[in-house]
Amino acid sequence: MSCPHFDYALAAYYLILPSECSSNLARYDAVRYGLRVGDDGVRPLEEVMSLTREAGFGPEVKRRVMIGTYALSAGYYDAYYGQAQKARTLISRDFAAAFEQADVLVSPATPFVAFGIGERVADPMAMYVNDLCTLPASLAGTPAISVPCGLSDGLPVGLQIMAPALGDDRCYRVAAAYESAVERIVPPAEVLA
Repeated sequence: MSCPHFDYALAAYYLILPSECSSNLARYDAVRYGLRVGDDGVRPLEEVMSLTREAGFGPEVKRRVMIGTYALSAGYYDAYYGQAQKARTLISRDFAAAFEQADVLVSPATPFVAFGIGERVADPMAMYVNDLCTLPASLAGTPAISVPCGLSDGLPVGLQIMAPALGDDRCYRVAAAYESAVERIVPPAEVLA
């Protein structure tokens, strides 16, 4: 099945998501909504806002807010956010064309096997790339499910099943049929420890 615009999913998603994150989290300013830190009645409002955001948002949220704020800023909106939305539309059209020919689409759930906890925390791009296979469905708003389909070097590998919009039941039926047709996958004891 050819879905040529899926190649744009990673870039589009990581522009759209931070932009929406930035826009939605802007209201948590320690004035009207959300956590409020350092409000002792003496500190200026700007300092309270800064302390609040420092305490309330972790490094990844802060990174996404900053990227989103930049992508939505004057002069960059059309170049980044606008282009990402166009890519999203093309990805949705790829899905529509594909589902004219197939009831479901299957793909790997991730481009790599599982990695150790905390192994890639220092490299956000490596973490983002791990989402590569699931992003097209997320952008298009189509249902998808991931089921275990095997092991590689003792680590789990996932199979993703995607269906057209409102076709959640198809995902469940295909996943259930697949799981009942294959042997249960049990990771080695040393992986479970």
